[in-house]
Amino acid sequence: MRTDPMRVLHAYLTPLPETAGILVSASLVDRVKGQPSVILDGTGGFRVVRHRADRADFTINTYHRSMREASDLAFTLRERLLEDLPGTVAGGGLVLDVTEVHSPLFLADLTSGEYRYVAAIALYLTAASR
Repeated sequence: MRTDPMRVLHAYLTPLPETAGILVSASLVDRVKGQPSVILDGTGGFRVVRHRADRADFTINTYHRSMREASDLAFTLRERLLEDLPGTVAGGGLVLDVTEVHSPLFLADLTSGEYRYVAAIALYLTAASR
């Protein structure tokens, strides 16, 4: 399977009303300190079914101006990812299921000192049929 799971997750999160005006990225490169952001870190994964399905693991870092705003965004995205994303086609992939590796927890960014919540998910996907 050649579907990029980062592209799938980014394509799903970017148009959500909850992420309007918020940077959704796989990199901190374009991020400005203090900017509300969702940073996606691919952390691994594996093939589940030969030529058919993969599992992709992600850490989701949610930054915001206050601890409350970071928490609200992190838990809203958690609900969207676990409840709404399965069965969705985005970025060339069909998301079969999403499981939670760990729920959002407060973990201040040690470099910037910003408010950040960190969660981890496993995304099960296959290529979308054309």
